[in-house]
Amino acid sequence: MRRLLLSLLILFVAADALHAQIQVALQIKRRLFVMYEPIVATVSIRNLSGRDLPLADKGGQPWFGFEVLRADGQPVPPNDIHYSLSPLIIPPGQTVQRKVVINSLYPVRDFGLYRIRASIYFGPMEQFFQSPMHNVEISEGRVLWQQVVGVPDGAEGAGGNRRYTVLSFRQPSSNYLYVRVEDVEQGTVYCTYPIGKQITGIDPEFKLDEQNNLHVLHLTGAKLYLHTHVGLNGELVNQENYLAVKHRPSLRVNKYGNLAVLGGQLQTNEPVTDTPTAPNVPKLSDRPINLPKG
Repeated sequence: MRRLLLSLLILFVAADALHAQIQVALQIKRRLFVMYEPIVATVSIRNLSGRDLPLADKGGQPWFGFEVLRADGQPVPPNDIHYSLSPLIIPPGQTVQRKVVINSLYPVRDFGLYRIRASIYFGPMEQFFQSPMHNVEISEGRVLWQQVVGVPDGAEGAGGNRRYTVLSFRQPSSNYLYVRVEDVEQGTVYCTYPIGKQITGIDPEFKLDEQNNLHVLHLTGAKLYLHTHVGLNGELVNQENYLAVKHRPSLRVNKYGNLAVLGGQLQTNEPVTDTPTAPNVPKLSDRPINLPKG
C-alpha cells in the first residue's frame, strides 16, 4: 500500500513539474467581434522541460485543440471531430506558435459570449495542458447600406447573386466600417471584415462599378478619406487614402466611363487607416461558411 501511495505521489509531483515546464498561451487581440468576422487566435507552446517535447495524436486524441464554451457553460462541439495537425517536436527552450481562425474550427456564429482556451495533449503522460480562458463576444453592427447584385459573365460564380452589406460597428475606442459579402440563396458568407475607422459627420459613399464590384469612400481622419474596393467574392482589391484639399473627394464616373475618386488628392505615402483586424486576415475557412437557410 505504501509503495502504491509513493508511486502515485511521485507521478503527481512529476505531472505538476511537467505542467510548469510546458506553458500554453492564447492570444486573441480583442473581445468584440461582428458575426462571421474571423476570430484569429495565436497559440504559443513553450518547452521548458530541458529536453525535446514530442507532440502527436494518440489513441484518437488530437494533440492540438481548443475548449469552447457558451456563456452558460455548455460546450461548443467542433465542426470536424477528425481535425488534427501533423506531429511536432519542440526543442528545449523553444516556443512554437500556431495561428488559427477559431470560427473555422468551431461554430462560433450566434450572438453572445464565448469562453475559449487552447488545449494541448501530451500523449506520453496522457495529460492536457491548457491556456487561461479568453472571452469573446459576438455581436452585430448597424446596417448602413445593402444591395443584391448579379455576378457578370466571365467572373467567378457567373450567373449567381451576391449581397453586399456595409455595417458600422463600435469598438471600445472607435467606430469601424465593416463589409460583408454573401450569397443568400446558397447560404454562403464569403467575408466579413473591417475596412477602416469611421469618423461621423459625413456620410460614407457606397457605389458599384461596371463589374458590380463594391466601392466605399468614407472619412477616417481630419480631411482624410479612405477608398476601399471590394470584389464579388469578398476579396479586398485595393485601398487608398485621399486628402480633401479644395474639394471633398467623391465617387463618380470619370470621362472614360469608369467609377473613380474625383475631387481629392491621392496620398501615395500615407498609410492606410489602421483597422482592428487587418482586412487580409484568413477567411473563416478554406471554403465559405454555409449558413442555415430559412
